[in-house]
Amino acid sequence: MKRSKRAEKPQGEDRVRRASPWAALLPVLALAVSVSFVLLCMYYGAVRRTLTIELGEETPEASAFLRRETGEAEYGSEPEAFYRKAGVYRLTVRADGRAVPVILRVRDTQPPTADGPEQTVPAGQTLTPDKLIRNLRDKSRIKVTYETAPDFMTVGDYEAVVLLEDESRNRTRVPVTVHVRIARDEITAEAGDPAPAADAILTAAYEDAQIDPITEEMMREPGEYTIRVKADGMESETRLIVRDTVPPAADSVTCIAQPGETILPEMLIGSVTDETAVTLSFLEPPDPDSLDPQTIGVVITDRGGNTATVYATLLFSNIVPTVIEAREMGLSVSELLEDGTYTEASLSMQFIPVDLGLHVLAVTVDGAQNLALVDVQDTTPPSIEIVRSQWYLDTPIPVDQLARAKDVTEVTLSYRTEPDWSKESQPVTFVAVDTSGNCREETITLTLIHDTEPPELFGVRDRYCYVNESVSYLAEAFAWDDCDGDVEVTVDASGVDLSRIGNYRVTYYAKDRCGNTAKKNAVLHVVTSMVEEDRAQKVAEEVIAQILTDNMTLAEQIEAIYDYVFTNVHYVSTSNKQDWRLEAVRGLTSGRGDCFTSYAAARLLLEQTDAEIRSVQRSGANTHHYWLLVNVGTGWYHFDACNAWTGVNRCFMWTDAQTQRHSRSYWRYDKSLYPAVATEPYNGGK
Repeated sequence: MKRSKRAEKPQGEDRVRRASPWAALLPVLALAVSVSFVLLCMYYGAVRRTLTIELGEETPEASAFLRRETGEAEYGSEPEAFYRKAGVYRLTVRADGRAVPVILRVRDTQPPTADGPEQTVPAGQTLTPDKLIRNLRDKSRIKVTYETAPDFMTVGDYEAVVLLEDESRNRTRVPVTVHVRIARDEITAEAGDPAPAADAILTAAYEDAQIDPITEEMMREPGEYTIRVKADGMESETRLIVRDTVPPAADSVTCIAQPGETILPEMLIGSVTDETAVTLSFLEPPDPDSLDPQTIGVVITDRGGNTATVYATLLFSNIVPTVIEAREMGLSVSELLEDGTYTEASLSMQFIPVDLGLHVLAVTVDGAQNLALVDVQDTTPPSIEIVRSQWYLDTPIPVDQLARAKDVTEVTLSYRTEPDWSKESQPVTFVAVDTSGNCREETITLTLIHDTEPPELFGVRDRYCYVNESVSYLAEAFAWDDCDGDVEVTVDASGVDLSRIGNYRVTYYAKDRCGNTAKKNAVLHVVTSMVEEDRAQKVAEEVIAQILTDNMTLAEQIEAIYDYVFTNVHYVSTSNKQDWRLEAVRGLTSGRGDCFTSYAAARLLLEQTDAEIRSVQRSGANTHHYWLLVNVGTGWYHFDACNAWTGVNRCFMWTDAQTQRHSRSYWRYDKSLYPAVATEPYNGGK
């Protein structure tokens, strides 16, 4: 029999050959497994496998699972918010490149909370327990039940217990005091108010409710009242508290008494307003020996203890109080005393009854001093003066341009109905009311016409200027239209050559909104200046430095300038009227010159101030005279510093009436060329 080669090999030798490759790898594999196991244990040992939080807390960061204080970690997937429900949640935390399964436990150990305020509940109205609590708080859903419920069908006081239980079976018991009522225990009302209505007393709208009547006398007398109530077969009581918290109000009266007469508080009080009875007393008793007016305080106290103090005037006098109508004529002593009651009497000072109200006057009667009380009243309506009854179509104007109202006291004037300014003829009623409420009406027929009249130009006159000097053509020119008021002025000076000496025509125009046009011509004389402007300015500044100070008002400045020129420029009948600046320098340096010199000197100095000035020349006479109009903010006035009349006429800030009173011709001027002069005497710039 033939043997195979394999069978021929020794058995032991074959075993050695087959096991030798694996036998060499076994130690290596064992070492690798051991190292991996050790590393894995070390890794898992660095991560907490379980973390516990309270329901409602924020989800912890992944690093919270690391045992070491430092290190970075992240969740394998974004975790849910675990504050909504308690339970066990499986997560994966990744750190150092490895993912580890972890468990997050969310627990709920906090019981619910709520407030149980004391409550009054209508009898017969059953409330669920959640209606008895407020501010319920918990992190999960809560079951609310009665542990002890009130008897809502029976009037009484109950200590109810509301049981709160959350999803984790945490419990809280909330005690609540419940008053079951058909009527409120207490209601409060102010004395004098209407009796409380049934719905203010009852806790619910009971159909067969019966309430004891609350009388008007009860509502006027502060105190506590028991009101019995029946409803749905149940009975209850309400305590009505009537309080008086409003202090009295009263009017005082001026009391005139005979010397030695007994004065009671009631004599100083006119009427009292309060819902309860009041008592009166003096704050300080009157002085019966004083003949001077006394201010007496009267304390008014009501049933609620509220007080008010009213002050009144008390006067002991033998003279009966007198009522006088307001007027601008002085009061005579005979109006205060009855005929035959005295031999000789006089007022200590003049009294003009223009101020309404009570006035105490000192009167001497047959050598004895007395006080008289005068009550100035205004019962006379104002007067109305019609200024014009004709005006222009489509041109509304204030009422005081058609009429004026006059009264001793202040008065307001108005249209009863605004006129229709597009209507040619209509009745218009003016209403004047004074401060006392007296009223007067006046009706006119107002006629409205088309405006066909041109404006009127003012201040257009011949003027002088120096070669190459700029000219303000509109500095003094203005236009006024009855319909439009101020109207724009334009000027045509195209023919003027300021670089050459000569006389040039200048044309002024004014046109109103209706197209009516006014036109005036004037001559501009261009002359050569015989004194440089810098020289004149230097002279002016030297004088100004002498006579003006920094703390002077504008009114004080112009008066100082007037006094200086009036005193230092002495009159001689010569001047160069072709060059005002030359004459100004001459007058200020030499102290001599005529009216033109004084005018020029004053003009140069006034130009250094903020005053408005206009140059004026006499008209309608064979000789010339020059002066100024000056305005310091209170209107235009005549300013003539010439002392030709040796100081008899000091024309400083005069009105037209004042100049005419002293001379009808000396200051005659064409008023159409200048702004209107003030009519009230100058009051020092105030």
